[in-house]
Amino acid sequence: MRNRVAIVVQVALPILAALLVAPFSVRFEGFWPWDPRVVDLEVYQYTGQVLLQGGDILTARTPRDGLAFIYPPFAALLCVPLVLITPVLLKALWLAATAVAVVAVVHRLGLTGWWLSLAATAAVLFVEPVRETLGFGQVNVFLMAMVVLDLVPGPRLPPWRRRLLPPGVLTGLATAIKVTPALFVVYLLLARQWRTARTTLIAAGAATLLGAVLMPRESLAFWQFLLAGDTRTGSTSFLFNQSILAATLRFAGNGMTVYYAGLALSAVVAFAGAWAAARWHVRGQPLLAVSLCGVATLLASPLSWTHHFVWVVPLAAVVVDRGLPALVRGFSAAFVVWVAAAEFKHLPWGQDVELTYGPAEQLLSGVTPILGTVLVGIALVEGHRSAKRTAQPRAETVAVQ
Repeated sequence: MRNRVAIVVQVALPILAALLVAPFSVRFEGFWPWDPRVVDLEVYQYTGQVLLQGGDILTARTPRDGLAFIYPPFAALLCVPLVLITPVLLKALWLAATAVAVVAVVHRLGLTGWWLSLAATAAVLFVEPVRETLGFGQVNVFLMAMVVLDLVPGPRLPPWRRRLLPPGVLTGLATAIKVTPALFVVYLLLARQWRTARTTLIAAGAATLLGAVLMPRESLAFWQFLLAGDTRTGSTSFLFNQSILAATLRFAGNGMTVYYAGLALSAVVAFAGAWAAARWHVRGQPLLAVSLCGVATLLASPLSWTHHFVWVVPLAAVVVDRGLPALVRGFSAAFVVWVAAAEFKHLPWGQDVELTYGPAEQLLSGVTPILGTVLVGIALVEGHRSAKRTAQPRAETVAVQ
């Protein structure tokens, strides 16, 4: 009983931080009465209302901000229960749950007690992607937590001492919600984790099929939008989009040739990230493996807003792992610090001003995908070297025998 009370008190600090930071994170409109403008959460709740009223979730836009729902239909089904909660209470519960998800991830990384509480609170207050996820009421932390808690072994928060679902189920559901976690299936296949990969595919397929059965027209239209490259979010070259594709457009212009070149480069980095992850998984480093694959999903996705980069939270644990190569740790640290600080956001942005950047501004706006790509490349090379060093003593042992 005493341990449970201590855990509640320790979790309360990051929850309080989340409730306090949300009104200040994106735009400050006053703290009292407490009612932060978490615009993406408003999109989710409004989508649930449209769905219940028989409207079209593809064309519906929120009355206040004109924002569209851009996730698969299965995700829209999950929005329906949100309609049952009053807006202010929903915001408080959503922000608190996001903070708890951060705590669960940090706990999985090995921290306990007040170190766990302080580290999670620091992530809420000072890591820009986490802070902005709270400010927008976004789903990023939940998706990252689903994958980490699913694929990375480690301690569990009570009362969930035992695994409730087979490995792969949560990753599959995350894939059905936002598509990009599908890269984890590639990583699992390359790592020869056949059962987990199969479970992930089954979970993702079942959830996606449920959405297609209940909303066939919307499902078909969603995949048509996706394959056509229509993100329904405005200019891809926008500064806060830190994907490889966006950086390529800012460097080389907004033509179709450049666009397809950016997509091709994104695909290469995606495969390299999954391959590097598989290498380190085989080497017994699942946290590094999952973190690398998470970073690769951000780099390869055509649309990766700054608040999507919550993968720096588990990646930060890689920095302090002395059992990993210094280069991997060093570039992980550089990526984490750069993304957490997000100093590039001081550049001018909006109205396609990004396409007029000079060389220095172009470079500054592209540091995130450049650093991430270098990190993936170094991890792949070091993973290969580690495999060779492991194989060599085995070969020598066989020769002696």
